[in-house]
Amino acid sequence: MAEVLVVADDLTGANATAADFASAGLRAATASAATGAEVVTDMASRFDVLVATTDSRHSPPAEAAALVRSAVRAGWPARLVCNRIDTTLRGNVGATTEALAAEVRALTGSRVVVLCAPAHPTAGRHTIGGTQLLDGRRLEETEVARDARTPMRTSDVLEILRQQTDLAAHLVPLAAVTGPAPELVDHIASALDAGVDVLVADATTEEHLERVATGAVAAAEGRDLVWVTSDPGPSAVAMARALGLTRGVPGAPLLVVSGSATELTRKQLQQLAAERAAVVHTVPVLEGSAVPDVDAAVAVLAAALDRAGADDIVVFATAVQDSDVRPTTAEDAVRISRELATAVRRALEEHPVDGLFTTGGDVTAAVLAELGSHGLEISEEVVPLAVAGTLVGGPWDGVHIATKGGLVGDVGTTVTCLDHLRRTVELDRRRVAAATSRTSHRSSPPRTKERDT
Repeated sequence: MAEVLVVADDLTGANATAADFASAGLRAATASAATGAEVVTDMASRFDVLVATTDSRHSPPAEAAALVRSAVRAGWPARLVCNRIDTTLRGNVGATTEALAAEVRALTGSRVVVLCAPAHPTAGRHTIGGTQLLDGRRLEETEVARDARTPMRTSDVLEILRQQTDLAAHLVPLAAVTGPAPELVDHIASALDAGVDVLVADATTEEHLERVATGAVAAAEGRDLVWVTSDPGPSAVAMARALGLTRGVPGAPLLVVSGSATELTRKQLQQLAAERAAVVHTVPVLEGSAVPDVDAAVAVLAAALDRAGADDIVVFATAVQDSDVRPTTAEDAVRISRELATAVRRALEEHPVDGLFTTGGDVTAAVLAELGSHGLEISEEVVPLAVAGTLVGGPWDGVHIATKGGLVGDVGTTVTCLDHLRRTVELDRRRVAAATSRTSHRSSPPRTKERDT
């Protein structure tokens, strides 16, 4: 079951809406409803938000309506269903709004009311007095009035709805939107009592959209009523928030594993702690030896990761201060890498990380082997001789990693690598996936991690 099902009339708008939901902390994907109902059904079970595209903006109204109803059925059930319309209201706004509401009503057996808030403030689309403005101008005064396929002759949102539907619509004016919250709730409740089918809301800011959605949910409390939206995307996200469907973007700390005792590495770790507030832990060792005490090391690292938040950097190093450097034999050097890698693997089995940075060639090789990785998929060279990529194979397949040798770079190189790793992780957290059905034909097996954008 998807949290949110969005039916969009074109791919560009679908992608933008999916990105909005991804930024709100939900895994979002776009899929072509034209490919077949089974694609929508399969995808809806795999993502928090599915945006199904019908490519029906310029279709006859009856055809567009049928495609919407089919997509809703294919993606059902969902906790919120949305009709993604054009920001300049071109296409089948009325027909698709009515079709979506009717299908949700048939599926739920409840009263369905549409929140139509067509403003997209960050894109310069505002609704004032029920009039849709593009960069401050009425639609009929802009180039969309000369659109070859769907020229806009009016910017009156209620009139645009009336052109294709008989749904009873009511305007929530800007004065009500910006007024005291209890009065906004009362305004919406009065409209619901009057039997309204569609609420058209004024808005010029993202906050206005949030206020309307929150007020709508409050006004519907105690009623057998299901909200759906018809908008370009921002109002749908606001409604999802009001219904408690969104969440903070999840995350885990970054982990630095250092098995290098070089003076340069120690200075790099000290610089990382000073500039990025990295929390540094020295690996516990066996008495009289430089070899890690695995059980003690696991306990220290597990506790450190357990305390760390998504924005933190945890450093686990064999040497940070000059006093940490101990004489080692060739046999000890092999054991140091092997035992450190074992401790890291055991800690990661219970405590996830979003990214891994390793320094020291022997330690990097030992960590990769211990994590069951077949190797690295290299994305780029961050600085000369320091690379970034993802683990390939094994239980940690797809985890982001950056790595370098113990004598690579200058004092600030580790900071640079961790900054790169952080940016990559943040982008991945918000990635919008566009995937196909598991049942569709593929030329090669699917990857463990979704990587399409």
